[in-house]
Amino acid sequence: MSARVIAWVTLFIACCIAAFAYASVTPTFDAPSKWRVYLCVVLGVLGLFLTLLMPRFSGWRLPIFGIWMPAILLRFMLFPTAPSDDVNRYLWEGHLLANGISPYAQTADAESLMEYRDDFWQAMNHKDKPTAYPPLAELGFAVVVSMAYNPLTFKAFFVAADLLTLAAVLSLLRRRGLSQAYAGFYAFSPVVLIAFAGEAHFDAWMLAALVWAVWAAEVGRQKLAVVLISIASGVKWVTLPLLAFFVIRGFAGLKKMEGQPLACPQIGESSKDRSCEDLVPPTSSKYNICEAVTDISSYIFISLLILIIPGLCFWNSLPALFEGLFQFGGTRSFNGPIYDSLLSGCELPRDVCTAIVGGLFAGVLLWRWSVREAFTLDAHCRWVIGSLIVLSPTVHFWYLAWMLPFVCLRPSLPWLVLSVTSGTYFYVWINDAWGLSAAQRWMFWAPFFVALVYEVWSTRGRVIFPLRRDVAEPVSVSIVIPTLNAAYQLGGALASVARQSRAPLEVICVDAGSVDTTLEITNRSELPLRVLEAPQGRGQQIAAGIEAARGTWICVLHADAVLADSALENFVRSVKTDPAVMGGAFGQRFEENQAELLLIELLNDVRGLFSRTSFGDQVQFYHRESALRHELMPKQPLMEDVESSWRLREAGGFLFLNQPCEVCHRSWKASEWLTRFRLVMRLVSRYRFARLRSRERAKSLSESLYQEYYNKGK
Repeated sequence: MSARVIAWVTLFIACCIAAFAYASVTPTFDAPSKWRVYLCVVLGVLGLFLTLLMPRFSGWRLPIFGIWMPAILLRFMLFPTAPSDDVNRYLWEGHLLANGISPYAQTADAESLMEYRDDFWQAMNHKDKPTAYPPLAELGFAVVVSMAYNPLTFKAFFVAADLLTLAAVLSLLRRRGLSQAYAGFYAFSPVVLIAFAGEAHFDAWMLAALVWAVWAAEVGRQKLAVVLISIASGVKWVTLPLLAFFVIRGFAGLKKMEGQPLACPQIGESSKDRSCEDLVPPTSSKYNICEAVTDISSYIFISLLILIIPGLCFWNSLPALFEGLFQFGGTRSFNGPIYDSLLSGCELPRDVCTAIVGGLFAGVLLWRWSVREAFTLDAHCRWVIGSLIVLSPTVHFWYLAWMLPFVCLRPSLPWLVLSVTSGTYFYVWINDAWGLSAAQRWMFWAPFFVALVYEVWSTRGRVIFPLRRDVAEPVSVSIVIPTLNAAYQLGGALASVARQSRAPLEVICVDAGSVDTTLEITNRSELPLRVLEAPQGRGQQIAAGIEAARGTWICVLHADAVLADSALENFVRSVKTDPAVMGGAFGQRFEENQAELLLIELLNDVRGLFSRTSFGDQVQFYHRESALRHELMPKQPLMEDVESSWRLREAGGFLFLNQPCEVCHRSWKASEWLTRFRLVMRLVSRYRFARLRSRERAKSLSESLYQEYYNKGK
């Protein structure tokens, strides 16, 4: 059994123990135990490593054994956790509605409802306030109550919806060519586990409808997408700002392709030899626009039906709903980082604080609307939901679950850090007065904002304002292989290219004066292969290959690396989906499963995923036009991979696919790996400090680092 499998199984067992322990110390939802804080944080850390150390499952085994089975078992472990007191309101109001009484007609403490007071009523919070749940949610409560008047029934329904969300995330990851291991950021998060399997919050319904709406829009089922986003908005109104993005999506797509022929299949593309004529849409602009107007009208009609019809069931008492929304959302605040800073720190009146955060959120909406056609729906969801959480006056820990499906599609260090530090929330049951102290709020939010500042600084703001390219541009891939006396390994690299399910347009070997049989191997290859000559040094060689390439995308494959059979197919799916991607890396695993090399693999993955910095043996890729325009590949002998990563993240979107290639481990001998590790870290650190001063200083340092690396590193 490999070191990675042993580590992963150990982590999973520890995760199960922590989940079971959390359920054990939570016999009531308000149990005042510090262990809830500690165990939530432990679950968060273990869940992250469980995702990052995912074993090499192949094909269908990854989602089954790596995601589904662990996710279901962890939810089973947390199922005994006492549900939130919110469930009492779900039960009681659903019971009222099942008996023909509107929950909006009076507050829960009304004397007219004396006969319905039971144990769930006794445990309900805020009996003196009107309910704030939307009509569609209330109808859902009534359906569940009609099956069984028991909190566990709600918990079962919410866990089922939670697993539906996980299924949508896995499907989206597969469609986009990203590693399905990323679904672990949702499946193993303590926020999700405790919110749904533990405390049973109805947000699970809203989230499942929202994520499946994104999936439906991505596969072209626009009406289904509008139905689902309308259901999500009807269950919980936080998704209402996203409704227009889904409704207008179909019109934008048709308008963009009016009269434009679609791209012909590239060499090796799985297209069953369709002709280009088969891919041309109708050329009549009038037809397309009329069809789009008809469709958008039907989308609006469908959405209004879903949102309005449930309200008609409560027509006489519905005005009380808006009073409930105001009392819960307009007169109270808790743990909102911006709102609390304005209210307590700046001592501004509550109305002014509300106006400021409302204006900021409106600004985010207008900005995302102005670029609605330029980016993917999940990107808009990330921004709108993320801004809503940060700017909201009240932020409970389970609100973070709204973001995590979208974090799986584009991993984000700030939100993953927050999913761990959110365990601080459970101090509310320990403090003398309900709430968090200033220090506890800092523990909750400060790491998030530190990570956010790092992302903005390291990308020079591109994480907020990414450039975009034309996704209608045909995708063709040129593979560039820098070689120097690489005869021993080159055959394996070329064989892996030949096995690709989607063949590249060309392979370019850029040789720096090999004196072994490297050139003979290239001459024997049956691939569409060219050989170029360039000065010694990978930076110079790769730059020459990029300049000579004919493909729209460049993959840089080292001679000692082997691509997975579906690597290029997954890569093409990824770059076709997201117009903000300008480059990135595949990932890397050593061919031998040495225990001491597991740390190297983990650090490389973390660096690529969160700092957008990759090494050459992780198979870097670039949009060729962007690489030439921004000089992404420096002509220097060493650190060209690190430098190109930094230039890429400063110029546009960096994507870490986590679809690892296999690389030779010979340079990491078991007896000397620590010495080599220290050497690499020291050289990278020296280069980093030089780079902070200027690119020119870093480039000049590269020459001396090259000599030091190849004299001591081998």
